[in-house]
Amino acid sequence: MEKNQITADEFVSKFMDGSLSHLTYIQTPINIFPLKDIAPYLKTPIPPIFFGYNLLIYITEGYFTQQIESTTFMVEAPAVLICNYGHISAIHSVDKSAQGYCVLIKEQAMTSLFREQEILNIFTISPLLNLTKSDSGELKILFDLLYREIYNVSPYKELYESIFKTIILKIIKLSEANRSLERRQEIAIAFKQLVHLHFNKHKTVDFYADRLAVSINYLNRCVSSVFKKSSKELILEVAIIHSQLLLLETNKSVAIIAYELDFADPSYFARLFKKIVGMSPSDYRKHVR
Repeated sequence: MEKNQITADEFVSKFMDGSLSHLTYIQTPINIFPLKDIAPYLKTPIPPIFFGYNLLIYITEGYFTQQIESTTFMVEAPAVLICNYGHISAIHSVDKSAQGYCVLIKEQAMTSLFREQEILNIFTISPLLNLTKSDSGELKILFDLLYREIYNVSPYKELYESIFKTIILKIIKLSEANRSLERRQEIAIAFKQLVHLHFNKHKTVDFYADRLAVSINYLNRCVSSVFKKSSKELILEVAIIHSQLLLLETNKSVAIIAYELDFADPSYFARLFKKIVGMSPSDYRKHVR
């Protein structure tokens, strides 16, 4: 398990309170929970966490505010929010009467169910997809089917996986992410995935350009056109987001955290942190804990 990664069980014990006897967690590659069984018990705000699953939230009533990496989304029903494995997320607020479903999908389930091109398409979906009433109604039928099959006395794995795949393909269609990815999009998405794997020791753009077999200039153009920021900005942003976890999960000094993340100068790290997060590392630790 990766450092700071939180499992579903740990999430429940850390960030939910009250009697949770109604919350049944079964050991399947895909888990689904009604939001009405989760929303009233969440202890918000929930600080940034690296969740060890892909997360799909479908909301039919109410709202919630969730941060994915450095962007905060106000999610109002009806809508779908997707947070891919490897991203860091925080929950700022939740409507206690929210309705819908929360689906947790293990990464190996994604790679076994979808072809590489489909997974790239999923990564191009904006985390937030607002729905029309008609589209939401169609999705609700599929989510209800998924819930009933997973919690069936004898769940049929091939059937619930097929229903889940249909849900994802429907979301891809609604998001227009089913169009063929342009080369620049493929490069930018592959770059971002590589950054999440190697940001700790590799903060220079040339490392990623070499891995992707493209020039630095071409990589910068691809990343800028897709993510509206430079390759270097994205690398540093990922590092700072991960530093937020270390500040919350450990008592290590700011300097030690800076060195662990391979920043040679702790003062530069602190300035960069303040620029991206809006407060110093020390203030962030006091404010969020």
